Amino acid sequence: MRVLHVIPSISPLRGGPSRSVIDMVATLRLQDVDAAILTTNDHGPGLHPDLVTGRWQWHQGVPVLAFPRWSPPVAALREFAFSPALSLWLARNLKRYELLHIHALFSYPCTSAMAQARWAGVPYILRSIGQLSPWSLAQSPGRKRLMLRLIERRNLQRAALLHFTTKAERDEAACLGLVPPSLVLPLGVRGPDLPAQPADHLGPTAPVHFLFLSRLHPKKQLENLLDALALLQRRRPQASWDLAIAGDGEPRYVAALQERARGLGLGERCCWLGFVAGEAKWRALEAADWYVLPSAAENFGIAAVEALAAGTPVILSPEVAVAADVARAGAGLVSASDPEALALTLATALERPSLSRRAAALNLAEKAFSWSTIALQLRDAYRQVLTSSAGR
Repeated sequence: MRVLHVIPSISPLRGGPSRSVIDMVATLRLQDVDAAILTTNDHGPGLHPDLVTGRWQWHQGVPVLAFPRWSPPVAALREFAFSPALSLWLARNLKRYELLHIHALFSYPCTSAMAQARWAGVPYILRSIGQLSPWSLAQSPGRKRLMLRLIERRNLQRAALLHFTTKAERDEAACLGLVPPSLVLPLGVRGPDLPAQPADHLGPTAPVHFLFLSRLHPKKQLENLLDALALLQRRRPQASWDLAIAGDGEPRYVAALQERARGLGLGERCCWLGFVAGEAKWRALEAADWYVLPSAAENFGIAAVEALAAGTPVILSPEVAVAADVARAGAGLVSASDPEALALTLATALERPSLSRRAAALNLAEKAFSWSTIALQLRDAYRQVLTSSAGR
């Protein structure tokens, strides 16, 4: 079974959707699925330093074909990841694949790939990566309404299957009246490939370590977390805690966040780690007492699941789709994202998480978000799509 995964970017700077597709393809290949990735050399504002363009290469253990992303000075056009060479290659090679798995909407590689697949009669599955949520559709709404009217609604309606990572994500898309069948299947997570380090932060006088690890983007609502911690500091001035902030974003926005932290009197309590990956990421997750993400909208929340896999309980807003699973498992706390409510939750978190809560975090990650189990289910979904398509 030959399956081509199409995604605008596999840059780690783009967050969970870009990171997870590499693990997805790697695990599918262990299940006898000939899976590969078609993408651009996008890397945030720049171009991916590790991807050659125009020829296949092995990247992080999977076959990847990348084409140049047009890089005009206008940010909105860069974000669209316009790539004529990608479309030309796909037009010539599309029918070599039995199935496409598309990851994203409102982006040139995916929009073009779905349209070409419709015309060529090649079935495709769409993972919308949360872009059908009310919050997402409200961002640049004019452009998205226009794209839906011109092409994306047809792309959506002609999909062989819509892949949602949580029931909450599927429910948010229900108002669009989409007719294709849907599959709710979470993303997986690979735990740290390194031995756990002895915890050096659990002494009775050591500060409680909070960790925010995500893209620095307004959707993540780091501002709310900073405001909540300022309230906590004012109400509990003797409490011992600190906040590590791991991630990167648009430079002016990052500078504004840092200035906000200083203005709130949090400068000495905040440690700005910048973008972290690999071993550094897992060490940061393991060193934290609590991972905190008060996001306005997350169709899944891959970094939160990675925290669980590191044995770190999480504090999530209800809009993070895995929050309900976390609450049921006792693997963390769920709090409204407004500063007042979040400050109250953080105050309860000044008591370190118990060993049983850490065990619940690990157990949830292992049982619900194992890539090997998920890949088997996805392979079965591929087979069902191909069987249905052959019968038409």
